[in-house]
Amino acid sequence: MEYNDDGAFQMNFYVKGEKVAVHIDDRIPYVDNGPNFLFGGLPDRYYMFNTRFSQDGAWWLVLLEKAFAKLNVNYSNLNDGYACDALNTLTGAPCVRNSNLTDEKLWELVGHG
Repeated sequence: MEYNDDGAFQMNFYVKGEKVAVHIDDRIPYVDNGPNFLFGGLPDRYYMFNTRFSQDGAWWLVLLEKAFAKLNVNYSNLNDGYACDALNTLTGAPCVRNSNLTDEKLWELVGHG
């Protein structure tokens, strides 16, 4: 993702098979927990709600999370769910949850077996 100088971004999601465009800006919500707050074992006075900037400074995931929160009304609605549902919303592709797969069976299902 390239940074847009005006701070506006569009993210596309799929809801019930229909493409939905979500428009956001680059203002990222954070919580100020004071100078003695530790997050992940590191001092971090200001932290975003769920995601973090990467170690090399990439922030596309933070923007993606903001757009996904907007799609779901707010950040509070992101506190539960399944990765399969998120993948379906991001790609529009069908997704099936199955926690009882061996590595071999998984490879067979994705066409590598």
